[in-house]
Formats: sequence, C-alpha cells, structure tokens
Amino acid sequence: MRDWIARYFAYVHGVSDRETTALDTFVKRQGICRDYAHVMITFARAAGIPARIANVYALAVEPPDFHAVAEVFVGGEWHLVDATGMAKERDMAKIGVGRDAADVAFLVAFGTAVMHSQSVQVSAA
Repeated sequence: MRDWIARYFAYVHGVSDRETTALDTFVKRQGICRDYAHVMITFARAAGIPARIANVYALAVEPPDFHAVAEVFVGGEWHLVDATGMAKERDMAKIGVGRDAADVAFLVAFGTAVMHSQSVQVSAA
C-alpha cells in the first residue's frame, strides 16, 4: 500500500486544505503528507488493519517541521509508515497520534494568529 501511494501520487503544496478527504486525494493523486497519510490509513482500514495518524519529526524531511504519517498495527505492534517516502520508521520521533488529522492538528487558533518565528532542528541522537 505504501509503495503504491508513493509511486502514483505527487507531493504538491496548495492542492488540499482541511476539508480535503482521502477520496479527494485518491482521485487527484496529489497532496501533502497529511493527504498521503489519510489515504494510507483508509487503505489499511479497508484491509482490516487498524490504522491511525501520527505527527512526527523525521530526519531528512525538508523543511524540518511536523510531518504526518500513518501508524498501522501489524504483528502485535504499531509501526510508523510514511507513504510520501520521505522518512524511514527508524528516523521518526512520534509527537502525537489520533484517528485523523483533526485529532492531532498542528495548530488550532481562534481569532487572529501571527507567527513571529519558528525554529526546528532534527538530528540523529
């Protein structure tokens, strides 16, 4: 499933928003990490595999920021799966998990929000 998504989808900024569904992404075959994760989760659940979304920091993801991946329950344990192909499981640090992106939103703001600065560094321990 992961390989198929990575092969046939294009990573494109600005083609999706918080209203974009896994079906929308599947039809367009493009999106960002959140969209890839939602499609991977949908495929896994359709195959009877428990799946959820995880926000991670990961080596080699540029820019170094939150990255959304699927987490699937296989062989009695949870495994992080990055359908974008940007990160390997061993290079990810899990920040949060939920049923979908709404459960682990990167930012929830009520009213005006202004970003003054942000600095993230991801490195191997």
